[in-house]
Amino acid sequence: MKPALAELLHNPLLWRGDSLARTDDVIGSGFAALDAELPGGGWPRGALTELLFDEEGIGELRLLAPALKRLAQSGEAIVLAGPPHIPYAPALAGCGIDPGRVTVIDADGRNGWWAAEQVLRSNSAGALLFWPEAASDQRERRLQLASQEGGTLAFLFTRTARAAQPSPAPLRIRLLRAANHLHIDVFKRRGGVMNKPLLLEVSVTHPSAGNNGPAESVIRPLAKPDRLRASRSAAHRQHPVGGPYALVWNRALARADEMRRMPGPDPREEGGSRNERTGALSSASTSISISCL
Repeated sequence: MKPALAELLHNPLLWRGDSLARTDDVIGSGFAALDAELPGGGWPRGALTELLFDEEGIGELRLLAPALKRLAQSGEAIVLAGPPHIPYAPALAGCGIDPGRVTVIDADGRNGWWAAEQVLRSNSAGALLFWPEAASDQRERRLQLASQEGGTLAFLFTRTARAAQPSPAPLRIRLLRAANHLHIDVFKRRGGVMNKPLLLEVSVTHPSAGNNGPAESVIRPLAKPDRLRASRSAAHRQHPVGGPYALVWNRALARADEMRRMPGPDPREEGGSRNERTGALSSASTSISISCL
């Protein structure tokens, strides 16, 4: 082999189709078997990762918990855009993820895609987790381009029906429940084809449980029939009355109640122009609720 060709083949910016791409900008998944199948040995920064599954609560968040824990401990923010359930703050704390580092954006439709794109373009968060109501190639392409501008971990949760359709996401993983394990099929990546799917045990031991067994629910969501509603009373929310994380959760609820009671500007006030009233009503109808746990 000629020296020039050998030098080119050893260039880290070049990868062959039968081998995994090389990249140093990754965050370890916390699972050695999975890192061995991911290009660079972890979740890629500056690239969109698409996780496809049909059944919620099979371990899709516990799969990301080790990486999110590392980001939170390093002071990075974690943004959840359009989650289907209200995140359970004590469970996040039990995973080592400070709830104060987690921001929830309650937005749907085009507002959700816009919010997710702005998070990536601003490069102000360590990770973005986005649950769109419906996905499209054009919108995913915008997220992929936005993620390339910064070093944010970007995860997009979609249905397995999207697996047969093309996607601009360089990393696509199909998730299925397999008894007490998570069946992982990396069917698109920058590298060779995966030989066989993985079976990972994603349960995590809760600190209060010691070494007796795994936590009953590491990321336990509260039921949310529609979207987050600001008019919902805090008395109807389920939260712990004791335990090591009760103070964190109760403080978050008190902050949310205080923000809800703050009076806002009345667009019907006299002296406001017609344009101002129209703008106020328009912004109220398309508002995006952002809450910090």
